[in-house]
Amino acid sequence: MKKIPKAKKIGPQKAKRKTTAAKKQSSLEKLNFADGKQEVNKVRELEEILGVDQMNIFKTNNLEVFKENLAEMTLTDLQTLAAEAGVFPGGNKMALKSRLTKEFVSETKGSRLATGTLKPIIDPGDPRFEEIKKLMSEGL
Repeated sequence: MKKIPKAKKIGPQKAKRKTTAAKKQSSLEKLNFADGKQEVNKVRELEEILGVDQMNIFKTNNLEVFKENLAEMTLTDLQTLAAEAGVFPGGNKMALKSRLTKEFVSETKGSRLATGTLKPIIDPGDPRFEEIKKLMSEGL
C-alpha cells in the first residue's frame, strides 16, 4: 500500500506588497551612471573642430564614434564606405560592419589618440581658440 504524504500546515500568511512600476523607476532614476554618450559627443565636437573628417576616410579616430556612425548607416552607405576604404563591399550588413571595424582598427592604430604633427594644432589668435582649449582641458 502506498503512503500518501500529509498536507503541510499553512500558518497565517502576510499579504505581499506589490511595488509599482513608478516606484521602481524612481529608484532607478536615482542611480548615477555613465553610458559614454557625453564623451562620444565631446570627441565628435573636438574632431569636427580639428578637421579629422577631412584627413581620414572613416571621418573619426575614435572607435566608439565610428561604431555609432556604422549603426546609423544603411547597407548602401556601408558598401560605399567599404569601397572607399578598400574593403570588399559584398555581404550583409553585419559582415560589412565587422570588416569595416577591423579595417578601422588596423588603419587608425597608433593615431587614435593624437593626430597631426608637433606644430600647434590651432593658432592662439583663432577666434575659436578658447572653445577648443576648454574642450581639451575637460578631457575625453
